[in-house]
Amino acid sequence: MWHTVGQESSVELLSRSISQGNVHHAYLFVGPEHVGKRTFAIDLACALNCEGEQRPCGECRACRRILDGKHADIHIETLEDPAGAEDTDADAEEGRRGRTIRLHQIHRLQHTASLPPYEGKTKVLLIENADSMTGEAANCVLKTLEEPPPNIVWMLLAENENRLLTTIVSRCQRIDVRPMPAPQLETYLVETRGADPEHAALIARVLQGRTGLAISALTDESVLADRAARIESIIQLIYMGSSPRFDFARELDAQYKRDPRGVLETLAVWTTWWRDLLVVKSGCAESVVDVDYVNDLNEQAASLSLHKIRESIGKLNEARENLDLNVISRLVFDSLVYTIPRIAKAAGSGGVPSGALQDENVTP
Repeated sequence: MWHTVGQESSVELLSRSISQGNVHHAYLFVGPEHVGKRTFAIDLACALNCEGEQRPCGECRACRRILDGKHADIHIETLEDPAGAEDTDADAEEGRRGRTIRLHQIHRLQHTASLPPYEGKTKVLLIENADSMTGEAANCVLKTLEEPPPNIVWMLLAENENRLLTTIVSRCQRIDVRPMPAPQLETYLVETRGADPEHAALIARVLQGRTGLAISALTDESVLADRAARIESIIQLIYMGSSPRFDFARELDAQYKRDPRGVLETLAVWTTWWRDLLVVKSGCAESVVDVDYVNDLNEQAASLSLHKIRESIGKLNEARENLDLNVISRLVFDSLVYTIPRIAKAAGSGGVPSGALQDENVTP
C-alpha cells in the first residue's frame, strides 16, 4: 500500500517498473518543500524490499521496519549545521552559508554503498535537500552515480533541480512530486484524516496543495502561525518608511545567515502575497490563495498600480535568483526591501492606510 497521495501517475509508473524488474539505480524526486517527497521515497524503498505479493504491502516485516526507521539497509542523509564539521576548506567555506549536505556525509554513504545489502533485497541511500549539497559533495555523488554498484538505489530529494549538477540530473530518473489540487487535498484531509471541513478547506487553499505541510498543520498550530507571521511581515513592510526598512533588511540578512531555507520560504510567501494582489487588482479575487487576508489584499490592491505589483513580483524572483548565485545577501535584501513600493498612512490613523501610494520607490 502506497502512503503517497495525489501522485497516481508516478505511483503507477514506479509500480510497473518494479513488477517488471526495471528499477533505475538513481531517482530524483523534485517538488516544493513539504509536498510529500520523503513519503514517496520511503514508499519506494518499501516497494523495493517488500516481502509481500502486492508491493509495497505495508504489513510485512521489511515494510514495517522501513516505516519505523529501523531497517538496516535504508540510509538517510539530511541537512547538517556547519558547526563542528570536518571537511576540506572549500566545502567548509560553502557550508558557512547555512545548513548543507556536506562531503563527509557523502563519504559515509559511499562507504555504505560499497557493502552488500545486510537485511533486505535493495540498499537505499536517500539524500534529502540534495539541492543543498556543497560543490565537493555534489561532485562526490556524481562519481558514485557514474559507476553504480549492484543492489543499490540512490534517491535524491530536491526543490530545485537547477541547483544540482546537470550531470547528476541526467543520471537519475526524475519523479515530479506536484502539489495536490486544493479540492482533492481538502477531501483527503476530511475523509482520511478526519479534519473539520472548514479547517481542511482553509489549509488546502493557503498551503497550496503541499500534502506533507497540510497534514502537519492538522496537529501542529505553528505551521499556520509561521505562515501568518510571514504574511504580517510583508504587510508591515509595505507601510514602512525608509529608516525602519534599513533595520528590516539587516534583520532579514541576519536570519538568512542562520536559516537560509527559512528566509527563502518567507520570500515564497511574499511572492504569493503579491500574486494575490495581482489577481485582486485584475478582478479575479476568486483565485486568491491567502483567503484569510482578503480584506488586507483588497485594501492594498486599491492603492497599488498593476505596474508596481508586477514590478514587485519581478524583484522577488530576482532576489531568489541572486541568492542562488551567491550574491552578497545583504546587498540582495537591501535592494529588495527598498524597492518594495510604499503605501503611506494617513496622519493620526493609528496604522490604517490612507490608500495613497507614493509613486517613487523608497530610497535609503
